[in-house]
Amino acid sequence: MNGRFVIVGLILIGAALIAAAGRGTLWFDELLSLQWARSAQQPWHILELYRHDNNHPLNTLWLMLAGEDRHPWIYRGLSMVSGLVVLVLVWIAARRLSQQFAWVPLFLAATSFPLVLYASEARGYAPALACLLGAWLFVSARADRGAVWRVPVFWLLCLGAIFSHGTSLVILAALGVYFLADRRAQGGNWVRTLGGAALWFGVPLAGAVVYWSFFLRVMIVAGGPEYAVPQVLAHFFGYSFGIPGAGTGHWSLALAGLAATTAALVFGRFPDAATRVFFAGAVVVFPALSLLATDTTYLYFRYFLVSLPFVYLLAAPVADAFRSSAPVWKMAAGFLLAAVVAGQIPRLAALIGQGRGDYAAALTRIASEPAAGRKIVSNTELQVGFLLAHLKRSEPHLDSLILVPQARAAEEVADWVVYASQEDPPAVPQESLELHGDIYRAVSVHHSAPVSGSHWTVYRRAPASAQK
Repeated sequence: MNGRFVIVGLILIGAALIAAAGRGTLWFDELLSLQWARSAQQPWHILELYRHDNNHPLNTLWLMLAGEDRHPWIYRGLSMVSGLVVLVLVWIAARRLSQQFAWVPLFLAATSFPLVLYASEARGYAPALACLLGAWLFVSARADRGAVWRVPVFWLLCLGAIFSHGTSLVILAALGVYFLADRRAQGGNWVRTLGGAALWFGVPLAGAVVYWSFFLRVMIVAGGPEYAVPQVLAHFFGYSFGIPGAGTGHWSLALAGLAATTAALVFGRFPDAATRVFFAGAVVVFPALSLLATDTTYLYFRYFLVSLPFVYLLAAPVADAFRSSAPVWKMAAGFLLAAVVAGQIPRLAALIGQGRGDYAAALTRIASEPAAGRKIVSNTELQVGFLLAHLKRSEPHLDSLILVPQARAAEEVADWVVYASQEDPPAVPQESLELHGDIYRAVSVHHSAPVSGSHWTVYRRAPASAQK
């Protein structure tokens, strides 16, 4: 199962999924970053003017360099290329943990709904993952011996991760602990070990301090749905391993996921103690400490995405530890992998088929009936406004549509209502709704894949004779 054709095949499958998921209209979070990229006059304005949690600076810089009115693949290009790099690096990292079972983490990563989702979205998560995996490979190779050029490359990888997404600091902290533990285990005294740590981590640490002081410390969190920590962990493990109903059974799923992760850390066959320490820090200790150190009012499973490749990598030492076990255990492991993929398929299919929302079709549905009016009101005015403005740039037939601000909705009667939601699974929309005394009937529903994007239900104002 560790043949080259299997590895190449898995990487190609993952790349194909990323490419297919990268099609379709940009959604609100991507468009918000694109708007900042368009408004910035100079690259440093990205950090100076837009201190917002949706501004992932390296990605926003890419959008700025990409220019105006590009294909979604261009805007998502940095993430898509990074996603492919992540797959290759997962395999390389897995080989250091287990030559025989390096394909298992790659199998999980290539078919992972969260990795495919964020590797095909114009945000900073995929570049952060690629940089972090590269940094881990450099440090775990003890590359400071006889290869001075590797240290500046390590600096660039760490800085790339930091400026891709601030949650990268969790993994960089684990890398620092690994460096100290590994160099001490190699027989270095504390003076030499700390000197090596200063050489390798001095520049990344300075970059982290500047980034935190100038950006993260004053960053605005725009808000959103509020999730308890157990629910966020349930989302993380549910989406990561294809478990249906990721938003239900919060405590049981969260505890089961943490128990499985802890068991992998305890029973996995790692090459040395320092590596075990690193993985414990990357997937448990430092993510937990980040919860204690930050405001968790608006907490999402994607904030732990930087740990996900390392969670998948745990499968290699676990498989290696049980490689000589009875056939029944091998059959159980095979069944478990098959179950994970089976659980990922529906979400991947929705991502490829529905994308992050079919907003162009919803607005075209409205524009196709000019006699019914052209005024729209929505429960998510800002999102619909961004999407309408973006689509008007390439869809001239939408020029006549007008978004009525909610503050004027009572005075200026809207002809249409666009109701948006991000529920997973989506709720069955109401057949009709009432707004300021007027009745609106549902005429079309436009679904989105889970997590990113919104489900839109289009309502048309009922004729005067049907208002009573």
